[in-house]
Amino acid sequence: MKKYLLAFCLLPLLSVGQQALFLGAWGLEDAQGKLMFLLTDHIFSLNRYHIADKKFLGSEGGTWRKDGNDLILTYEWSSSDTANVGKEFKTSIRLSASELRLGLFSKALKKLDAGSPGALMGEWIISGNYSNDVVAKRPSPFYPRRTMKILTGNHFQWIAYNVKTKEFFGTGGGTYTTSSDGKYEETIEFFTKAASSIGKRVTFDYSFKDGDWRHKGQKSTGGPLDECWTPRSFYVK
Repeated sequence: MKKYLLAFCLLPLLSVGQQALFLGAWGLEDAQGKLMFLLTDHIFSLNRYHIADKKFLGSEGGTWRKDGNDLILTYEWSSSDTANVGKEFKTSIRLSASELRLGLFSKALKKLDAGSPGALMGEWIISGNYSNDVVAKRPSPFYPRRTMKILTGNHFQWIAYNVKTKEFFGTGGGTYTTSSDGKYEETIEFFTKAASSIGKRVTFDYSFKDGDWRHKGQKSTGGPLDECWTPRSFYVK
């Protein structure tokens, strides 16, 4: 997967107005599979998978920041090459309203997000679990092991990894919606733990308390979950 990120050879972007267009989900699909590139305020993630064959092909990502006309990408995880974790790579980009052109690809990445964004858009770290409506927070949810969920307008991904040992534990993602009555629905496109979950739609309850997101329902593999997720910004000052 590293070749996808190391070969950005593009043109300048990211004025204030362009950054709003830049954020979101981008992708392309060919006979080899689907590529999904997610960008939130601070996180980038590149995923490759094959929906019909229910195959996961790779995931890598981390943080990004702007440096003049360049982006600096710092890896936090990589399923294919852990040697990249902690390293920085510089890239430049060319953007239009509906396309993101990367020099490696003969085709542009198309914007995947459509319509209004869901209420959970952002970057979240799992921080605890509920029992009888009482949350028990984990002592160290951010370092060295973390489980993060990133949501663009309509796409999501969770990733579990260890920034110290550079281990990659698993990931899953696809599309999502939220509704005004507190329902959150995921449609799973890739899932390292259970290929049988790919294609499933799973509905959960969501609510907010003291800035945290309560995520409650049934797992796609069966069994209840009642989780607490905290904005990543709480841990990164």
